[in-house]
Amino acid sequence: MKFYLTFCKTRKKFDKYIKINRVRNKTIIDIKAILEEEKINLNNPDSVYYFKVLVYKRIQTSLEKNKDIYYIPNFNSKNFEISSLLKMRDLLAKTDDFNLLLFHNEFNNQPDWQNYLFQNVSEFTTSQIIKDY
Repeated sequence: MKFYLTFCKTRKKFDKYIKINRVRNKTIIDIKAILEEEKINLNNPDSVYYFKVLVYKRIQTSLEKNKDIYYIPNFNSKNFEISSLLKMRDLLAKTDDFNLLLFHNEFNNQPDWQNYLFQNVSEFTTSQIIKDY
C-alpha cells in the first residue's frame, strides 16, 4: 500500500494526473471536498471530532482493502501546518510507503512550504515533483 501526500491546489490538475497515468486501485481523500460535502463547521468541537473520525475511517478502510491513498490537504485552512501532515506516517505500517506528490507551480508563491518539504524529503519513501500538468 502506498500513501501519497498530494500537494495540489487544483483538483482538476490532479484528476488529469490520475487519468493520464492510469492510476487504479486508489482512494482519494480530499479534505476540502469532505468539509464541503459534510458541511462541517471546524469551530464546533463535536464537528471536529466527527471530521477526524470520518477521515480516519476512510484511511482505515483503504488500508484494509489494500488501496493506494492520495491525501489532499485543505490548503486554505488557517491552521494548515506541513509538520502535522508528516505525522500521518505514524498511522501507517512500517511496510507501507509514504510518498510525496508535489505540483510545483501551484506553490511558487509559498516558498517556505516548498523549502520545508525539500528539507524533509528524507521522510518520504519516494518523491515526485511535477513542474506543470
